[in-house]
Amino acid sequence: MQSSFEQLPNLLQKKGLSQVYLIAGDEPLQTMEASDHIRSLARDSQVDRTIFSFEKGFDWNQLYQESASMGLFSSAKLLELRMAHHTLGKQGSEALINFLENAPVENSLLITMDKLDKRSQQSRWYKAIDKIGVIVLIRSPNPSKLADWIIRRFRQKEKTIDPGAAELIAVKTEGNLLATQQEIEKLCLLVTAEQVSIEDVRDSVTDNSRYDVFALIEFALNGHGDRALNMLRGLRQEGVEPISIYGAIMWELRRIMSISCQLAAGLPRDKVFNQHRVWYQRQAAITSLLKRLDKKYLFALLQEAIYIDRSLKGAVRSNPWELMERLLFSLGGTRLVPHASNSLN
Repeated sequence: MQSSFEQLPNLLQKKGLSQVYLIAGDEPLQTMEASDHIRSLARDSQVDRTIFSFEKGFDWNQLYQESASMGLFSSAKLLELRMAHHTLGKQGSEALINFLENAPVENSLLITMDKLDKRSQQSRWYKAIDKIGVIVLIRSPNPSKLADWIIRRFRQKEKTIDPGAAELIAVKTEGNLLATQQEIEKLCLLVTAEQVSIEDVRDSVTDNSRYDVFALIEFALNGHGDRALNMLRGLRQEGVEPISIYGAIMWELRRIMSISCQLAAGLPRDKVFNQHRVWYQRQAAITSLLKRLDKKYLFALLQEAIYIDRSLKGAVRSNPWELMERLLFSLGGTRLVPHASNSLN
């Protein structure tokens, strides 16, 4: 059966240990946490645990022998098979299917592996697991919903967090959930109040360059191109990689373009901002920008940003730092002749 990451704890509580679990995904935090839920239940049930690492030439007889042997403290066992990839081959597939059909029902097998492709999800071994066990396919939160994920995590810690503060953490950690969780744990230790504010997040930021990227975008959106430019040059002197700054600018520009199109289509402003998870302090900045720049101009800015991407990848011979300076000035309302198009005039 299929289970989501969020459903797994309740499933374990209601049904106990199943015969086999498959945890697959390329997001390490949730893969680790899903596996920990299963290990914790096995530990509470006093089930012995043995770990195997799947490598080339893996001897499947190890699983059979360990499964058939008596445990030190319990007759039941949790056999954990850690696989870096999901290419079993014909021999491995047949061995796994045979093991599942013949292993003692009191034992459990936990398989962890990287993200599965569609072909693997049509394989016989995958269907065999689905028939008698539990499959959890780990999916990273959509970047637009990462702030909501952070808010839920704080609730689990019996704290609340301002939406703007959650978005700042999301920008700072760039979708790395391990880094995000570390920030959450740190803030829960540092902040004694029940609610975490954006000031708390700013004060706890260890990588100041990430906060500066967030701030320079804020200045550009509010029309303060000169201040944004000064911050950009400061980041360059500190040795910050231009790709990290470009990624944050591009993400915001795409969001603004989508907001502009939806507002032009007549959708209510509040609904559009809520859909795009724009926190209230940034709503004013985006509203100000949309009054200065029409949709055609924003599209030209997006084209300019694509040109910057090409320069970062070496496809065109231009200085990406200079191009980003021009883009920030343009966001601030200063109309410059772009490299990618003449439509900004």
